[in-house]
Amino acid sequence: MSTPTLDEEVKISDKPAARPASSPAPVTVAPAPAPPTPAPKGKFQLLAERYRKPALIIGGIVAAIATIYYIYDSYTHEETDDAYVTGHLHEIAPRISGVVTDVLVDDNQRVKAGQVLVKLDPTEYVAVELAAKANLDDAQANLDRLKPLIATHAIAPQDVDKAQSTRDVDDAQYELAKLQIAYCTITAPAAGYVGRKNVEVGNRVSSGQTLMDIVEPDVWVVANFKETQLAHMRRGQPVTITIDSIPDKVFTGKVDSFSPATGNEFALLPADNSTGNFTKIVQRVPVKIVFDPDSIKGEPRIRAGESAVVKVALTKPQLASAAPTTPSP
Repeated sequence: MSTPTLDEEVKISDKPAARPASSPAPVTVAPAPAPPTPAPKGKFQLLAERYRKPALIIGGIVAAIATIYYIYDSYTHEETDDAYVTGHLHEIAPRISGVVTDVLVDDNQRVKAGQVLVKLDPTEYVAVELAAKANLDDAQANLDRLKPLIATHAIAPQDVDKAQSTRDVDDAQYELAKLQIAYCTITAPAAGYVGRKNVEVGNRVSSGQTLMDIVEPDVWVVANFKETQLAHMRRGQPVTITIDSIPDKVFTGKVDSFSPATGNEFALLPADNSTGNFTKIVQRVPVKIVFDPDSIKGEPRIRAGESAVVKVALTKPQLASAAPTTPSP
């Protein structure tokens, strides 16, 4: 075997050494990033951490007190939002037909009892009155002629009786004609405010047609309580009343009376449970609640029909107690 020369040794040494096929490639590992420096806590954050525990304790105490109050209130009060303000409402309608000649009031105007509201044209009724008066005068004259003839037996008593009956009928017709003329003037039956006015001059109206309403200022509340709420409710118990349109004020009143039947019994089509397809539904009983006079004194914003929320205190009644099913007179 020949020994390599010096030039051959140099060439061999310049070649890179062959790597084994199985050796892995070198892996470069990046250094781990330094953890971020936490931002300094602000004043409010420090205060929040400091008072967090006391706040939780106070919140728990408040929640416990609220829960106890709710339980106590539910046992000592009954409340419903199915309540409405109501009052005396008079429908103004003519007793006779006719043409409107005058409308002497306006919408929402306050009127006094007996004040003239509307006038109808009385011409045709005046003509009827004149005819009725002429018939009455004729019947009266005929009766006056026949009465003296009874003594002379010139006529039978039956003739006088017939003349008397004719005279009485004519007198009634005359009085009716005078009433019809009086009915041409329509007046307010009570003091209050004009509402829902739908009559104008020139309209021809019929007997019984609603021309307007008169709403009296005397109002109260009708609250529809569930029958399960009536066990401890009595007449005279104090009530607090909140009206939706007057949220800035709480009124006071008292239970006045209980309806003799549930609201369903007064419905146009009461439910019939005799068909065998029965589902029990809790009924509601209308309860009349009157305002304390001092509570609503000088308050013009209360109107009939407004929604209300009432809360009855189940305390000793201010008046003699009465069973909820017994209506007050």
